[in-house]
Amino acid sequence: MKLRRLGALGLVLLLTLSGCGGGNETVQESAGSGASSAGVDTERTVNVAYQAIADSMEPSGFLGIAETICYAQTYDALLSRGADNVIEAGIAKEWEVSEDGLKYTFKLDPDVTWSDGEDVTAEDIKFSIELFKESGTHSWVFEEVETVNAVDDDTVEVILSSPKASLLSSLSNPMHFCVVAKHAYEAWGDEYGTSVDKIVSTGPYKLVEWNPDVSMTFEAREDYFRGVPEIKKVVLHQITDTNAAIVALQTGELDLYYVPISGSAYDTLSQVDTIQLDDYLSARFECLHFYYKDGIFADVRMRQAVAHAINKEEALTIGTEGMGQVIRYPGDIGDVMTGNPDCDPDTVYEYDLEKAKALVEECGNTGKSVVIKSYNTDPYATLSTWLQSVLNSIGLNATVEPMERASFLAACNAEEVEILILGWNGQAYDMDESLGNLVYSGSAGTAGNYGFYIEPEMDELVLKGRASTDPEERKEVYTEMINKVSEEVPLIPLYVVKSVIPHSTDISTDNIRGYSLYDYHWN
Repeated sequence: MKLRRLGALGLVLLLTLSGCGGGNETVQESAGSGASSAGVDTERTVNVAYQAIADSMEPSGFLGIAETICYAQTYDALLSRGADNVIEAGIAKEWEVSEDGLKYTFKLDPDVTWSDGEDVTAEDIKFSIELFKESGTHSWVFEEVETVNAVDDDTVEVILSSPKASLLSSLSNPMHFCVVAKHAYEAWGDEYGTSVDKIVSTGPYKLVEWNPDVSMTFEAREDYFRGVPEIKKVVLHQITDTNAAIVALQTGELDLYYVPISGSAYDTLSQVDTIQLDDYLSARFECLHFYYKDGIFADVRMRQAVAHAINKEEALTIGTEGMGQVIRYPGDIGDVMTGNPDCDPDTVYEYDLEKAKALVEECGNTGKSVVIKSYNTDPYATLSTWLQSVLNSIGLNATVEPMERASFLAACNAEEVEILILGWNGQAYDMDESLGNLVYSGSAGTAGNYGFYIEPEMDELVLKGRASTDPEERKEVYTEMINKVSEEVPLIPLYVVKSVIPHSTDISTDNIRGYSLYDYHWN
C-alpha cells in the first residue's frame, strides 16, 4: 500500500524553514504508479536534500556544492565524467587537442537541444565560455582562453595563450562550467535564472517549481539527448538540520542526502535495511585560512604559532567523527589526483603548544582579540568553536561569529574575515584546482583563495603547473608549491573528507561522485 509521506520531513521543514518563502512544505509524490521487478514504485517522486539550495539558476556567478547540485539536474557541461573519473563525451561528442596544447577543437552532438526546443550551436558554446571567463567567479578556470571560434554550427575552436592541463577536467564539471543558451540570455538579460520561466537548459531535468530556501522540483525531459532519465520527478529540499535529515531517511521520507554523514549518523543508518551507504575518498578537504594582507596574521610568526597549536587528528574527529584522513597539503589523496607529487613538505609544524605561546608572546599579541567568522551550520560551527579553544590556549582572546551562508561569503569577498575554516570541494581532481586555486591571486576571495594570499612567485608557479603537459614536470612544480605553502603558511590543510552518501535502497548509482539524479536508477 502506498503511504502519503507527511511526517518527519514535513516537520523538518516546518522546524528549520518556517518564515521562508515556500510556506509549510510537504514531500511531494507523483500521481502515477509503476513497479520495478523488486516491487519498487518507479513513478514516484524521489526526494533528495542538501543544506542549501541555489539562490540563482544563472550558473556563471556562483561556485559551491549547493549550486552544483541544482545545476547538475538542469545543465550540462561540454564534456562529462564517468564513474571511473574518466572524461567522456557530453554536449561535445568528439574533441581534439593540438600537439602544442594551445588549440582545442570540439564537435557537438547534433541531437542536443535546449529545453525550449531550439538546437544547441557552436555560438552557444562560444557565448558560454566567454561568459564564464568574464564572470569573476570562474575566471581562473578560463584565464588562458584567448579566443573562442564558432567554426560552423557544430564545431568550436578554443585557442589558449598557454597550455592548461586541467581544462578538459573543468569543461566536464558543472561546478566549473555549464553550457548556457545565448538566445535566452539575450532575451532576459539580468533576469535570466531568477524564476522557472526564465531558464533554458540542455540537462536531463527541467526546473518546474522553485520555493526559495525551501525546495526545487525537477521533471525529466523526455527528449534528453543521452536518453530519458529513469527517475521522472525529483524534489530537492533544503534541510539545515542534519539530525532531521537522518530521521527522514529512516522513515523513507527522504531518498538521498548529499551531505556526507559520519559518527552516530553513520552508525544509525548502517543498521537501517532500507538505506544504502556509498562511500569514497573525496577531493573535499578542510583548511584553516588566514587573512594574509594585514592584521594580526600578516606576521608569519603568528601563522606558525597557530600551525604548532593545531592537532589535525583532533580536527578530523571533531569535523567528521573520523570519517576521512588528515592531509599534508591540499590535494593529498593519492593517484586519483592528477599531478599529485605525494611528498612530505620540507617544513613540518609539530604539535607544540609552548612554542606556539612563545611565538604569540614574541609578536606582542598575547591577549589580542581575534574574531573567527563561520557558517552557522556544521561542520563549520563546531570546527570554529574548536578553533576558538585552540587560539585561546596559545594566549589569544578568540570569539566566534556564526553567520548565514550568503553573509559569510560576502564578508569573505569583502576581506572582512581574519581567520576561518572552510572546505574546498575539488571536482576536477587535479592539483591545479585543489592546490593551485587556493594560492593563486586570481582566485582571491570565495573562489578558493579565502585569505587573499597574493605572492608573485607563487603565481608564477601556479601558471607553470597549469601550462605543463609533462606529468613529471607538473609534480616537480607542485612539490615546490607545497614547500612554499608550508614555509609561508597562508593556510593550514587539515583533512580530506571520506564522503559517505546515504540513499534509499530503491535507487542506486554507479557514479557516486556525481550530483545528477540522471546517474541514479531504480533497483
